[in-house]
Order: sequence, then structure tokens, then C-alpha cells
Amino acid sequence: MKLPRKQILLKKKKNATPKKSFDFNEFRRSFESLDSENYGSWPTPVKTTVLIFIVLFIAALSWALLISGKLDEITAAEAQQQTLLDTYREKESRARHLEAYKAQVQQMETDFNTLLDQLPKDTRVSDLVEGINMTGVGSNIRFQDISVEPEVEQEFFIEQPIRIAAIGDYHQFGNFVSGLAALPRIITMHDFEVANPQPTLDTIPELTLVLQTKTYRSKEITDDDENAEGAPATDAAAGGN
Repeated sequence: MKLPRKQILLKKKKNATPKKSFDFNEFRRSFESLDSENYGSWPTPVKTTVLIFIVLFIAALSWALLISGKLDEITAAEAQQQTLLDTYREKESRARHLEAYKAQVQQMETDFNTLLDQLPKDTRVSDLVEGINMTGVGSNIRFQDISVEPEVEQEFFIEQPIRIAAIGDYHQFGNFVSGLAALPRIITMHDFEVANPQPTLDTIPELTLVLQTKTYRSKEITDDDENAEGAPATDAAAGGN
């Protein structure tokens, strides 16, 4: 006689062994009674736990010895890659604007040559010193010395330094410097020193001015021509004192 299917399922459930719940205390006691000489007799949970710890230890050791070093190499490679990308972008930008840069350089050379052509072929020191004298007379200053110093040769032009020493007050010096800037020759003013040799409160102080100026010429003139012009220039400077 066959039993109904429902009764068969109920009977199997009654005969099935009930599942045991995890007991932490029992798991802990299983570690206290381990036989170190017989690993095979260890309980399955203990074996599983020890195996997990071994796997974690190997993973940590692999990380420390292998993976962390590789990560450092990857980080360094990424930094180098960024540097190379920046260099590439810079060079690519230069290459893209190369024709524009060439045109700018050519224009700068043209402008520079135009400026050089505007420089006089000779310094004409005598005329320049006369102009300085006239500017000083118009500014009511008294010259102590106008010294034409040796020329200084630069790459594209020649500098002619002229040292000026004079006596006056602040307003007179201001008018004198403005007059020098208005001269037709290119004159630049550099180091200057203003001093009061005799300080007093009774009168307006009389100051001394030492000014270093420079004029310029192109390099086409010969040294013999310039030396021939240097002597009368000194005499002109002396005559203006």
C-alpha cells in the first residue's frame, strides 16, 4: 500500500537530523584542545579558520613585497606620463604656431634694424656737449665737470658715456634733466647722486648733482675718426664750465 505523498514528506522531515546552531564558546574551546602533532585530528571549523588566517597572511605579505612596490612604480609612471603630456602639449603648441612665431621674429628683426638705422653714424660729441651746456644754462645750473669717458662697444652699437657734475637746486636739476630728454640725440640717464655739501636752515640749500648719461652710435664709424673728434669735445666741455 502506497502512502500519500504528503505523508511521505512529513515522515522525512521527522527523520531528518536537526541543524545545530553555531556555539562560539564551543568553537573557542576547540582551539584549547588542539593536538599540535596531529593536524588531521583538528575540527573542521579550526582547520577552516587556520586556513583563512594563512591565506590572509600570504595576501598581506604579497601586498607588502610585490603589490605595494608595483603601485609605487605605477604612481611614478603616471607622474612621468603627465610630465610627458605637458611637454608634448607645449611642443605641439609651438609647432602649431611656428609660422606665426617666425613672422613675429622677422618683424622684430625688421624693427630692430630700423632702430639701428636711426642711430647716428658718429657720436658728434662736440655738438652733444654743446647741447648739454646750453641746456644747463637754460636751467640755471653751474657745471663743475663734463667728462667724456671711453666708449663701450656692445653687440649692435657703441655706447658713449658722459659724466656730468653740476651745482643747483632741485627745481633746476629737474628742468635740466627734462631738457636733456628733449635733445634731438638719443640720451639715456643712469646712475645719479644728489648731495648737500653744506646743510643749513637759513638759505635754500645748494646741491651737487653727479649724473651718468649715455649716447649711442652705430658701429660703422672707425676708431680713428672718433679719436679725432674726442679732443675738441673735451675742450668744448671745459669751455662750458
